[in-house]
Formats: sequence, C-alpha cells, structure tokens
Amino acid sequence: MDSYYFVLEVEPQPDNSMIGHVSRAVGHIWVTSAEMEEAREKVLQFLKSEHWSITEEKKAYVPAPEEIADLQGEDLSNYQEAQTKGFNAKFYYWHRSE
Repeated sequence: MDSYYFVLEVEPQPDNSMIGHVSRAVGHIWVTSAEMEEAREKVLQFLKSEHWSITEEKKAYVPAPEEIADLQGEDLSNYQEAQTKGFNAKFYYWHRSE
C-alpha cells in the first residue's frame, strides 16, 4: 500500500454544519491505498459524506521517501494517523468574515 497525499480546495454544501460561518477550506488528506484512482475515490466518498464539494485539486501524489522523512509536527502526526487508520483529513478554513 502506498500513502497518497491530496490537497484540495473545497466549499461547504448546504447540509454541511459549517456553511453558516465557513466560505471555503483547504483539505490536506492522506490515504493509504493500492492505487491512485482507488485513493481518489476514497477521498471523494469522504468529502461527499461530509458535505464538501471540490473547487480545485491542488495536489495529488505519492510523496517521495525524503518528503516523508522531512515531515514534522502536525504534518507528521497526520501522516502517522493515516498509516495506522488508512485515512486522515485536516481542514484549514476561511471564515465568511474574512
């Protein structure tokens, strides 16, 4: 299994509880999977279930071993959680007032 890393700009949909105060977000998502299309499908299913729509896919790739070795802090923790659980998603939000 490889570790795939996605960076996606997303917007909350009407059923997303954050729609009242979040205009958009960037999701950093780690997925373990056998192939890219399977990993992308897992990401799409997750975003749909959480009521986010993708406005732009910024990155989608398997990081090189040296990139993994350079991870620190929260980024390393997110990667490690994905290694254990198969998936990790972290969102950085733009609030409607910004």
